[in-house]
Amino acid sequence: MSDPPTPAAANAGSRPPSPPPSGGLPVLGVLSPVARIAVLATVALAILAAVLDFALGLEGTETFLVSAAAILGLAWVVGLATERLGALTGPQVGGILNATFGNIAELIISFFALQAGLITVVKASITGSIIGNLLLVLGAAVLVGGLRNGLQTFSQRIAGSNAALLALAAVGLFIPAVFAASGSESEGTRVEESVLVALVLIVGYALSLVWQFTNPDRTLGGHGDAEGHGGPAWSRGMAVGVLLVTAALLAVTSEILVGSIEPFIAQFGLSELFVGVILIPTIGNLAEHLVSVQLAYKNRMEFSMAVSYGSSLQVALFVAPVLVLLSLVVGHPMDLVFHPLEIAAVAVAVGLSALIALDGESNWLEGALLMLVYLVLAISFFELHAPLPIA
Repeated sequence: MSDPPTPAAANAGSRPPSPPPSGGLPVLGVLSPVARIAVLATVALAILAAVLDFALGLEGTETFLVSAAAILGLAWVVGLATERLGALTGPQVGGILNATFGNIAELIISFFALQAGLITVVKASITGSIIGNLLLVLGAAVLVGGLRNGLQTFSQRIAGSNAALLALAAVGLFIPAVFAASGSESEGTRVEESVLVALVLIVGYALSLVWQFTNPDRTLGGHGDAEGHGGPAWSRGMAVGVLLVTAALLAVTSEILVGSIEPFIAQFGLSELFVGVILIPTIGNLAEHLVSVQLAYKNRMEFSMAVSYGSSLQVALFVAPVLVLLSLVVGHPMDLVFHPLEIAAVAVAVGLSALIALDGESNWLEGALLMLVYLVLAISFFELHAPLPIA
């Protein structure tokens, strides 16, 4: 008679074996072969960007493109780590982590742009994030989800509530621009007013967090588990370590990217407004955008909308105010007075996304139209080279 199986042997058939570490690195061993290659390629691009900038002294288009590609990959790795931490901490904390670190790349880029005095780029990246999330990302998600699954439904009440909250946040963000339009304020007064508004918006962000924790059933994606999005099988410490190392690499590559923005603009004849509204948000948030589309493809439309709305809300209530306060620290005070086209574009984005949310259903045509509106706005910003008319 054979000996009884040990507990480890008894459990061996009930769970899949852990994948072997890759090259002695457990952080890579739990990833798929494609993901391992992507991580290694990302690190290689970050090193190449550092060599181009620090060793060879190149700050042209090549450096901009390499550092941008590195940031795209690093933002994706940040997404993996935050997904894992979210799976370990629960849907409420996980949702906040995903929204916060989903914008970390753009926040770091904007910080170095502030240091370089590229105020127009920083302000444009704020509105560009909101526009991109509500038109390009949500549009792509609705289009792909509709083509894959047909008519998709979600909670009309919850989506409408989140759309209304976003509209209120956008109104608060643009109040300084409304007062500046009267022409009766000095530049110093605008900065002071923007600082006060920033503090108020941060309070609003804190209140929104309280709401999410105390009313998860009234928050998009807060009353369920996003299937298939638990991240790699990293431990909590490993996920935190990956997050910290990736953030450090993001800081280095973001500084390199910012240093090459002006040569890039000069070579292609672009405006700082176009780079800030279109390029910077795309570079910083592409990984998060892909997650939203993937969720819609899997017929998880409410979770997909949570990514778009949550990220936009955090930009309006947290990222923008933090950048205003940081601008005082770096010695380049920034106000919240935006170009009229930026204000109009955000109003259009919030309004159209709200219309889709209010009926509780979406189809591929709505997604295609949202993306077309984004394309029209992108063309308008590309053609706009005039300075801010509110002086």
